Amino acid sequence: MPIRKGLAVDGYTRAFPERSPGPDLRRMFAGVILGYFELFREMRVPGSVQVEYVGTEGIQADVRAGQGTFLLGGHFGSWDLVSNMTCRDQKFPVSVTVKTPKDPRVAALIERIRIAFGMGLLPTKDCMPRIYEEIAQGHMVAFLLDMRLNRGVPATFFGRPALTSPGLPTAAAKTGAPVYTVWWVRTGIGRHRAEIGGPLPLTGDLDGDIAVIQAFYEERIRAEPHNWFWLHDRWR
Repeated sequence: MPIRKGLAVDGYTRAFPERSPGPDLRRMFAGVILGYFELFREMRVPGSVQVEYVGTEGIQADVRAGQGTFLLGGHFGSWDLVSNMTCRDQKFPVSVTVKTPKDPRVAALIERIRIAFGMGLLPTKDCMPRIYEEIAQGHMVAFLLDMRLNRGVPATFFGRPALTSPGLPTAAAKTGAPVYTVWWVRTGIGRHRAEIGGPLPLTGDLDGDIAVIQAFYEERIRAEPHNWFWLHDRWR
């Protein structure tokens, strides 16, 4: 995929001008492909993939208390695998906002996978009333805000302008629900770690809260550049 390769090299080089992009990008791509093999094996043979969970005490306390919560993730590691396993293993009452793929076969497959792991699905279009209902009922809503949203608001990501969704900071300000973070990383073949952090120090100021969210992504990506999906054109 020459176009995608060019996007990845350009984005990585601008973010890390002092590093050669090749090793991290090859490691990223191999991990993504391996993750889908592991995903379908885990669906056939539950328990074939192991996930270590770190920092779950705070969010689990809120779940037990019936507190509606937000979970901020991203396209980290083998996200389609470990996000679903996190929902299943931690028994999170979580729904996720998703952009429906144009191909109905792909859309049906994604829906089947996520429902099989116990994850609810919320369409991205006109979903805010549903999100408020989920939070009011003491449920969890997950957002992945590290990709470009063409109708989004301006943000700064690795020093460059990037459009991002204002949905999570807007919903957090309106509901007062805490925003936890999750970072997924591969630790071996069939082994992963999910690190829960937060709550984020959001104040209700939209621009400031967007900056806090983008800073979370930058901090984690700088720590492990190979662990983020560089094939997406984040800065277009």
